[in-house]
Amino acid sequence: MAQSQGHRPVTPVSGAHVLQGAAVRRWIALAEIVADQTRDLVDILNVFPVPDADTGTNVLLTLRSASDALHRLGRAADAAQVARAAADGAVRGARGNSGLLVSQALAAFADVCSEAPDPTGLRPVELVHVYEAMADTTWAAVSRPVSGTLLSVARDAATAARSALEEATASSPATLSLIAAAAAFGAQESVVETAGLGHGPVDAGGAAFMLLLTSLSDTIDAIQDAGGGTAEAPELRQGHQDADEHAPYTAVARQMLTDLAAGGVPHSVGPEPLGMSTGEFEVMYLLEATAVQAGQLRRDLELIGDSVGVVGTPDALGVGLYQVHVHTDTPRAALPHAGRARQICIHHLHPTALVSSTDEPPSPWGALDSDPTGHVVSFERLAARRAERKAKSVRMHPSQAAVPRPTPEEAPRLAVRSRQSGVGVIACTRAPGLIEQLARSDAAVVLNPDREGIARAAADLGASQVIVLPCDAACTEAAHDAARFLAARSAVSTVRPPVGTRKSSTARETARAGVQTGTQSERYAAEGIQLLVCDTDDEARVLAAAVALAGRGEEAELTELARRAWSAAAGLRTIALNGAQADAEAVARAVASALRPSDELLTVITGRNAGRDVGALAASAAVGARGHVIGEDVEVAVHAGGQEHPDVLIAIE
Repeated sequence: MAQSQGHRPVTPVSGAHVLQGAAVRRWIALAEIVADQTRDLVDILNVFPVPDADTGTNVLLTLRSASDALHRLGRAADAAQVARAAADGAVRGARGNSGLLVSQALAAFADVCSEAPDPTGLRPVELVHVYEAMADTTWAAVSRPVSGTLLSVARDAATAARSALEEATASSPATLSLIAAAAAFGAQESVVETAGLGHGPVDAGGAAFMLLLTSLSDTIDAIQDAGGGTAEAPELRQGHQDADEHAPYTAVARQMLTDLAAGGVPHSVGPEPLGMSTGEFEVMYLLEATAVQAGQLRRDLELIGDSVGVVGTPDALGVGLYQVHVHTDTPRAALPHAGRARQICIHHLHPTALVSSTDEPPSPWGALDSDPTGHVVSFERLAARRAERKAKSVRMHPSQAAVPRPTPEEAPRLAVRSRQSGVGVIACTRAPGLIEQLARSDAAVVLNPDREGIARAAADLGASQVIVLPCDAACTEAAHDAARFLAARSAVSTVRPPVGTRKSSTARETARAGVQTGTQSERYAAEGIQLLVCDTDDEARVLAAAVALAGRGEEAELTELARRAWSAAAGLRTIALNGAQADAEAVARAVASALRPSDELLTVITGRNAGRDVGALAASAAVGARGHVIGEDVEVAVHAGGQEHPDVLIAIE
């Protein structure tokens, strides 16, 4: 029953004239299906703000999180409740800059639903408010808005929806279908206008957002054609033919994007477009904080990076869960000073050599004969030196090799192959000072890891097989927990198609056919991820294993990579020192007594409470113990890890 306003009851409106909760639920389901079908297409369009070909994947993961939240919501929920659950799920699962903006758009949708006179459904005028709120909030969510992107598409869609409402007459009134179609067409025209702006054939984020709006238009029409009830509307299936039949606007939009991609290039080869991200690392995490703390964090992030987003929905007390995103050269500075952060993931956006000479931190003991410039020799560069001594050539990071650009026809196939056959690496750490070195090794870095953070990083990598490098016993347990969690989600569906139907026998297509049932094990069969947890048990072993895996090729097998990681980690002798044992002089004595004649490398990782002179005295102890100048036989790497425990970690190889 509709709620009342004062003494005048709200006149009930039929389901054909209001957007009800069941329709919103159906919209999110269709949007997820469309995002899955167009993931490869949108990925190859991705140039802005970083040409990393993951916009389609990020939007899919964001919408999948929204859909998961709706599976936990009662079927009788009204429009406001469904919209809020979808928005909260999207915020929790947002990936990348595009996913963050999609979650913000869904949050704006939920806000309009909650403020509507009747929360059970939206009328045409309130649907216009939805498009306008999406445009305003997505624009406000970006620290440095750039035209010709998703932001422009959202604004043009809102303008078209408002025009359709204002042009309506008594004889031709505005309807939900009219408003939604106007917004969808406005978004399509806007996407076409992004061509030629240096963002690829068209802007990938704008394309993904346009598909979201066409899905809404198709949902409204399907329900209207069924007489206003979702029960009578055609059942949604994951197959391409079913989606095309019941989502005609979206089918046309997808074909339009396919044609545009075929006529353009997957990545821009000219000058960087205005607003292109220059940050070397992408940092994302969930933050539990007050609105004031979130606002301050956003201002702080704008000083150190770009593509900044701090998106969330605070409650009545001003406390909420925020999705944080930034591209920056200083990932450690992106960590919050207030609130509680979790699922902290760091990715390297602009592949470079593992390390260059200018990246070396100043030596705490000044210039030496082995290093006249007075820099510490990094662990990564030492790995390259060892390889040089053995193979007579410097090992090259895969990113240094020239990779031919795929043609528009090849790109979708290559994108699928890379997701299904590649082996990803997750490096776990509790040392903020190591995240840059670990990320440069081409690993996804999870700081202060837990099950959710590891599972999230595994999904972000897009690989079917992932090696996890845990940093301690608790992290190992969390990694195994994440492996069981992902295995449960990706269990092969037992659903069998009816006899005589044309279905592929592959597990992926069987699972996709099972999407209609709504069970999570079936829905995730297509995204099965196998985690292999290595035996690394401290930060030094994680760093050694990550560097050893940095040179892996696309065709490298999981077992070979696991052997390589184990060999690198097992080759270290580590000593963890705390309290009085971590005093600088005690560390020096430990180094002197632990070094052997055959040792080549001494690594010292200092914790949050370690003394500043620990590295200098450890290096001096190495000189005294061996009787040589540092660098001839023993090289020293000092990292200010900043971990809480241990105070000092010594690794010798």
